[in-house]
Amino acid sequence: MRTGFWFFTEPTDAIHVVQWDRFNEVLGEPASQTEIRIQKDNISSTYHELPSYFSLPTAGQKKNEDAQQRIDDLKEKGIWRRLTSHVTAARLRRITGRQSGPCQTDKTYSIEAIGSARTQQAVDSTAYLESVLNDTSESSLTDEDIVGEVQIAFLVGMHLGNESCILQWWHMVLRILLRAFTLVVTKPQLSRLFIQTLTAQLSYNNTHLDGSILDYGVDSSRDLRLALTIYKRRLDEQLLALNGDATNEQVAVGKAFLELESLAWKLGWDLRADYVRSGKVMLEDGEQVDLDMDEFEAEDERGEFAAVVVEMDDHGRPKDMISWE
Repeated sequence: MRTGFWFFTEPTDAIHVVQWDRFNEVLGEPASQTEIRIQKDNISSTYHELPSYFSLPTAGQKKNEDAQQRIDDLKEKGIWRRLTSHVTAARLRRITGRQSGPCQTDKTYSIEAIGSARTQQAVDSTAYLESVLNDTSESSLTDEDIVGEVQIAFLVGMHLGNESCILQWWHMVLRILLRAFTLVVTKPQLSRLFIQTLTAQLSYNNTHLDGSILDYGVDSSRDLRLALTIYKRRLDEQLLALNGDATNEQVAVGKAFLELESLAWKLGWDLRADYVRSGKVMLEDGEQVDLDMDEFEAEDERGEFAAVVVEMDDHGRPKDMISWE
């Protein structure tokens, strides 16, 4: 079992005292203010006994040098600040505390929606996010609350091995935020904050973690690659449809995604490549093969390829068909 403790630091130096609870096996606040005062007063005599932040448990000089380089990179790039920019004490209390009220998590569409409205909400989670953000009750959330939850889920999941947090991270990224295609129009700030957070997380995951969140499931890496490819296409469509009327915040979303796309390229993902649905493809050795990909099957159901409901007359003909009889 792993346990962690969040420290909220100020620019000025401060001493933070925590205590190991042997009975519950958790790291937490000291039992009394007296204990805190005693430890602070004795810090000069105990400081030299504490393990250095830079002394990592790695064997060999080369590994130590690599670890030190990663720490230097962390400080230089300020990536930790990007990873925790929206983590606050209030958000930690909300996430780790009891649920304040009922919350719909099994579907992203309203049970009151019918017909095409329900279909639209099922394939685009923007309406679901807007309903959460526009909730007037005490449990309403802000853009920063949602991004903060993504940040907390990633860090607790990867550093403490918390499976629930890892599952929550994948759920929010794949099923909620990367499927909110029109969010760039209605809530561009949330789109930008999420994209910037995801970029920082994937960068940190690629360079500073021994494990990888992309290895969590068999198809995790593939699912994220496909989700990002589809999201990019929808984002380009939304920004192009604004036809020069995009606000500065909406333009900033596109710029933020360019950084994410550059990082994806380093992972070997080409989000700009045209995907092939079916047809003949020539391999590197010149052989031609028939290819039928179902990865983007859902994308085939949009635009001119979208399925429509046709009402028929008594003779089996579409009612809206023009007749020349």
